[in-house]
Amino acid sequence: MPYALIPEGFTLKKVTKAQEDAVKDYRRHDDVKTFLGNETTPILVGGAAIAALTPAILALFLKLLDEQNIPINDAQKAALKAGLLAVGPAGWALLAVDKVRKEGLPDLPDLPDLTKYLKVI
Repeated sequence: MPYALIPEGFTLKKVTKAQEDAVKDYRRHDDVKTFLGNETTPILVGGAAIAALTPAILALFLKLLDEQNIPINDAQKAALKAGLLAVGPAGWALLAVDKVRKEGLPDLPDLPDLTKYLKVI
């Protein structure tokens, strides 16, 4: 039988599997309440949402412009893509996927032979 700390008074007791699961659920609920009660959580969640959604919204915006036959020159597209880089990792990932789609995967350089540095036992 496993042991668990029971919240009332924090005593260590032998518990059944069902009791252990109930304690884990209780602790998980407390962890979520603590996370949501933290004053920096809205900033963290909002920043992550902006970083994740901005590149997708920009891609949809460019697609909509193309569907509406609204001309946009290459300098304007380059400026928008440069704006994606400012977004951070989400933008970088979107640009990387776009580049791989257009150019394919790059050739990986040959790795140096490191076996001469390994000692054979």
